[in-house]
Amino acid sequence: MFAQEIVINEILTQNKGLVKNSAGKSYDYIELYNSSSKTIDVSGYFLSDDKDTLKMFTVPSGTKITAKGFLLIWANGDASSKELNTNFKLSQKGEKLFLSYPNGTLCHSLKYKRQFSNISYGLLPDGGKEKEYLIPTPAKINKTGRIFVSDLKGKTETNVTIEMNINSYSIKLLNPKGETQVVKVLDNKTDKVLYKTKIESSTATIHFSTYEKGKYKLLIGKDTYRILKN
Repeated sequence: MFAQEIVINEILTQNKGLVKNSAGKSYDYIELYNSSSKTIDVSGYFLSDDKDTLKMFTVPSGTKITAKGFLLIWANGDASSKELNTNFKLSQKGEKLFLSYPNGTLCHSLKYKRQFSNISYGLLPDGGKEKEYLIPTPAKINKTGRIFVSDLKGKTETNVTIEMNINSYSIKLLNPKGETQVVKVLDNKTDKVLYKTKIESSTATIHFSTYEKGKYKLLIGKDTYRILKN
């Protein structure tokens, strides 16, 4: 009988130099957690991001996770590497991951939303039911905290750049050519306009301190930034 205490505890889909393997490479990762009080042999378990192909990646023979311990698995699509590495990559846009027992039955799954650079996603507390954006802690206890990040959707079409200030939950717009641009803050789910202004000066500041934690869109002319506040 297989243990049921192993879960997909944390994932990082946009590792931009934050966490590196032994060769100094930054890959996405999947973290498994053993919530039990005993060491569990996970040899032959399967990982997949396709519900129709649950046996996509096989955890190698001899792989064990200690009690309340973690197993870090890189996910760059090259299972032939020397380190533990899946043969599939993680999607930044969001998907569902599946962990299966050696007999092929489902052990645990984790559905995640669109991800942000150097921000992970997983369970709180470790092995728990609550899902949150997290401060990456590979093979360590999951934790959250003050998070304020952005990702540019597509390529920029303006000369305006942004600087994030996590301490004040504000975004500084740098407009060196003094372009006239319409700036909007939208609710991510409803596209409701929460704030609108026009910039012409070399700098401007957009404040997010009064907004609830969640996801937003910052539109600067034709540029769209996805904003995560936690």
